[in-house]
Amino acid sequence: MGASAPNVDIYIDGEEVPDSNFISYVVDRDMYQPDMAALVLSNQNDIYTSKVKIAGEVEVKVGKDSKVIFKGEVVGLEPIYKGGEPTKLLVRAMNKMHRLKRMRKSLTFMDKTDQQILSQVVQDAGLSLEWKHEKSITYKHVYQHNLSGLEFLRMRAARMGCHVWCVDSKIYVKEPDLSASSGLKISVDEGGNLRGFTPRITSATVVKKVTVKGWNPETKELITGDASAQSSPLGSQGAVDACGKHGSEETFTVDHPIWSKEEAMAIAKARLRDMNMMFLTGEAEIAGNPDVEMGKVIEIEANAKSGDDPFNGKYYVMGITHRHTMPKGKEGGYSTIIKLARDAQKK
Repeated sequence: MGASAPNVDIYIDGEEVPDSNFISYVVDRDMYQPDMAALVLSNQNDIYTSKVKIAGEVEVKVGKDSKVIFKGEVVGLEPIYKGGEPTKLLVRAMNKMHRLKRMRKSLTFMDKTDQQILSQVVQDAGLSLEWKHEKSITYKHVYQHNLSGLEFLRMRAARMGCHVWCVDSKIYVKEPDLSASSGLKISVDEGGNLRGFTPRITSATVVKKVTVKGWNPETKELITGDASAQSSPLGSQGAVDACGKHGSEETFTVDHPIWSKEEAMAIAKARLRDMNMMFLTGEAEIAGNPDVEMGKVIEIEANAKSGDDPFNGKYYVMGITHRHTMPKGKEGGYSTIIKLARDAQKK
C-alpha cells in the first residue's frame, strides 16, 4: 500500500485477520463516548459468521510500528448476503467504556472526593481510573440515583469541567490541559498534509463571566463563586475579545447543589471554559495518522499567506475518526478526521 494506505492488522480474539479478508474499517472516538469500530470483512464460505462471537476481543493496529488505534469488544454482527456477490460481515465493536452503560444503579457515597467516587464506579465495570484536576473536594453526601455508571461518570466529570475518554480498560477523567502540545502541525499549503478543514466561529455561547450561587441549608448562608474569562494558550485573541460587544455577556448558574465556595468556584470555571470552547470548532481531514491523540493540542496553518488569519493556530482535539478502505485504483486508502475546539483565534 502507499503512504495513504499503510499496513493494517486486525485481530479478533487474538487471531489475525488475513489481509485478503480485510475490506474496510471505521474507528470513531469522541469525548464522553465509548470508542466505536465498524469492520467489514470478506466472509466467503461463512468463515467469520461462525468464528466471531459477541464479547470477543477486537484490536486494530496501523502502520509499520503497529500503533493500536482501537481495542475493544464485539457488540454486534451484521452479515451481508447478496446474490452473485461474495458475502461480507460487518463487525461492530466498542471499547470497554461501554460496560458502564449496561446497568443502572442507586448508590450513596459519603465523605468522598470525585476521584474516590469515580474510581469505585469504574472498578465495578472492571476498569481503572486516571484522574487529574487541580481541586480535590470532599463531599459529605453524593447520590447516584437510578443512573448508569456512564451517565453518572459524565455528570460528575462535567460538573468539574473534566473531559472523559477511554483507552483499553483505563478511563481518563481530566481537566483539559490547553497547553499540552502533541507536536503535530498540519498545513493546507502545497505539499501540506491538510486535505480539508471546515472551521466554524460562533458567538452564541461566549460569555465573559459565570457566577454560581447556592444555599447551605445547614448554616443558612448564601454560597457564591465566579470565574471570568482569561487569556488562552490556544490563541493570541480570546473568544470574549474576538466577539466584541457579543462577548460582554455574563451568566448565572443556580441549579447545582453546592456546599462550599471552593466547589462554587470550580463549577463556575468549568462552565465558563465549556461555553467558550464552543467559540471555534471544526473538523480537519489529513492523511491517515495513528499518532493523533485525544485531549492534546495540534497546530493548523489554514492560510500560510496571512499570519493574522483567525483560523491559524492551536486547536484542542475533541474527537478522532480513522477511515481505511482497501485501495482499488484511485479509490480507498487511509484518512484521519480530527474534531477540534478552541476558545481563541489567531496564533
